[in-house]
Amino acid sequence: MFRKLCFFMFVVMLAVLVLFSTGCGSKAITLTGDDNGKAITVNAGKTFLVKLEGNPSTGYTWETQDLDTTILEQVGEAAFESSNPSLVGAGGTLTLTFKALKPGITTLTLFYHRSWEADVPPAETFTLQVTVK
Repeated sequence: MFRKLCFFMFVVMLAVLVLFSTGCGSKAITLTGDDNGKAITVNAGKTFLVKLEGNPSTGYTWETQDLDTTILEQVGEAAFESSNPSLVGAGGTLTLTFKALKPGITTLTLFYHRSWEADVPPAETFTLQVTVK
């Protein structure tokens, strides 16, 4: 009887260890400006974040350019976090969230621009090669 109880406890502890060591796979990939031009692989159904410096008070924002919506979708709008909340108009970080929809390869391109300036090139461009498995 004691051996069965020990074996059962071992199996339960092993299952708990595996569960906590994998973190349930819920942690999203987070990319920054340092990842510009790189390639990533993400599983279908998973999300990833792109955090880029910006200052919406100047009229500039990060937006997708020619997003392949059969492979990726932007989830919500860009979220801004000020680097100095006590200073009105301070810059900070814009976070864009993307969800991988189905397997494929695409290039994610983000432009930092003023949306109303149609004939003006973007101030910055961020690109990422995304492979969805």
